[in-house]
Amino acid sequence: MQTELTPTLKKVKSGLQLGFLAIGIILMIMACGSTKSTGTSKDLQNFEQLSKLVNSGEFEIENDWAVPLRSPTINLIGNSNFIRFKGDSVALFLPYFGVRHSGGGYGTAGGIEYEGPAKELYIAENMAKNNILIKFEGRQGSEHLQFIITLFSKGNSSTSVNSSERDPISYWGNVRAMPAKKQ
Repeated sequence: MQTELTPTLKKVKSGLQLGFLAIGIILMIMACGSTKSTGTSKDLQNFEQLSKLVNSGEFEIENDWAVPLRSPTINLIGNSNFIRFKGDSVALFLPYFGVRHSGGGYGTAGGIEYEGPAKELYIAENMAKNNILIKFEGRQGSEHLQFIITLFSKGNSSTSVNSSERDPISYWGNVRAMPAKKQ
C-alpha cells in the first residue's frame, strides 16, 4: 500500500532537499577554495628576523602574563621574570603561582629557577605557521622541569612549564635580542 504525500509535505521535503544541496555546495566551495598562504611579505620578513635571532643563540623572553592551572591569569608587568638563551645554555626565573605537590619547603625560591645547559634541546621552525618551537629540560634540585616555548613572528611568545613537583603553568610574553651590556 502506497501513501501519497500531501502538498504541504511535498513542499517541506523539496525544501529540505534544496537546503541540503545548498549546504553541500557551500561546503565544497569552502573546501576547494581554502588554501593556506604563508602570509604577507611583512610576515615573512618578521619570521626571517625571528629565525636569525634564534639562530644567533642569544635572546631573551620577558613575560607579561602568568596562566596558572587553577587560577585566573596574573599580570606580571613590573615583576622580574626572564628566560635568557646564550648558546646552548639558559638562565631563567619565572614567578610561580599554583600548587606544589612535593619537594621545596621553607626558605626555597618563590619561582621556577634554572641556570645551566638546555638539556634535550629541540628547535623547529614552522614557516607555514610563522613560529618557532623550542623544547628543553632542566633540573631545580630534585625537581625535573620541561619547557615548551613557541615564538611567534610578531615577537610574542608562549611558554609552558611542566614540573615533576608542581602543577603546570604557562606564560605569555615577548622575545627580543639580548640588551647590549653597559660599559
